[in-house]
Order: sequence, then structure tokens, then C-alpha cells
Amino acid sequence: MHHAARTWILAACTCALAACAPLAAPDMRMGASAPQAAVQGPPFTAVEREFVTKVANKNVYEIEVSKLAAERAVSPAVRSYAERIVQQQTQMNNELVALMSAHGVAPPGGLPADKATKLHRLAALPRSDAFDNGYIRVVGIEDHRAAIALFEKARRDVRDRDLRAWIDRSLTILRVHLANAQSVAASLAG
Repeated sequence: MHHAARTWILAACTCALAACAPLAAPDMRMGASAPQAAVQGPPFTAVEREFVTKVANKNVYEIEVSKLAAERAVSPAVRSYAERIVQQQTQMNNELVALMSAHGVAPPGGLPADKATKLHRLAALPRSDAFDNGYIRVVGIEDHRAAIALFEKARRDVRDRDLRAWIDRSLTILRVHLANAQSVAASLAG
């Protein structure tokens, strides 16, 4: 075989192999952003995007404030409640983020100002019965009532089948969280 022919064949093989290889290796360094998932479903409507963004923010806040309560609570019942909230809300949020990604919606990057203010207000309370009561009253009861109302409204407005199924599963969990918080509040009062 002539040198020119071999060079041409080698170049053709190299190009073919390069076409099969990924264009760039993912950046796996600590703190690097995760690769973007391809959109798998139709895009969410504006109402659906607003709902999932609002809920993702709420979930991050509830997880963070419940981590704080799990560390600071005086009452074992409040500590146990907060630990369950962290575990269950983390699972709910992971499912939500996967849904958001599948529909091309990026999860929010941090806490909105109103949620950060509520978290700082609770964090300023010393470890005490007042802290326990504040956490159960605000996060356990008030925030869960508001979340249930938000989810019930979204259940009527949302058209995406997968999001509706997630809302239905989440509503069941939120109602249990509210009932448990009311029970803990009653035990703290009595």
C-alpha cells in the first residue's frame, strides 16, 4: 500500500473514532454544575413552571429549617418530627427536581428572601420550649396549611400527568405532616 493511501485510511479511521467519542468529558470537580438533562417531556406551562419553582423553594426552606430543629429542639417529639420532615421532604424534593429537569426547568439556586428571613428568625431563638413551639406553629402548622392550599389549587390547574401524580402523592404526605404537627403542638401545650 502506498504511503498516501495508508495516511488517508488512518485519517479516515481517526475521524470515524472521533465522531463516536463524546465531545467533552463532564466536569466532575467538586462544586461543578451537573450536566443538563435532556428535556424528556413537553415543556411545563407557565402555571406549572411557577408552581414547581415555588414548591422547590418551599422544600429547600423546610428541609433547612427542619435540620435546624432536629439539632436544637428540646422536646424529643419535636426533634423526631423535624427528622421525619427532613427525610420525607428531601425525597419529595428529589422527585420534584427530576420532574423539573425532565421538562427543562432548572431548580432554584437558593432560598428566596422571605424564606431566608423566616429561617434566620427561627435560628435566632435559643434552644428552648419557645423554639420548639415556634417551629411547630410556623413550619409544622402554618406552612403546611399554606402548602396544602397551594397543592390543592395546583391540582386543579396543572395539566401534566406526571406532575399531577406527584402532587397527589405529595398532598397525602403534607396532610400527614400537618396532622402530626397538630398532635405535637397539643402535647407541648398539655
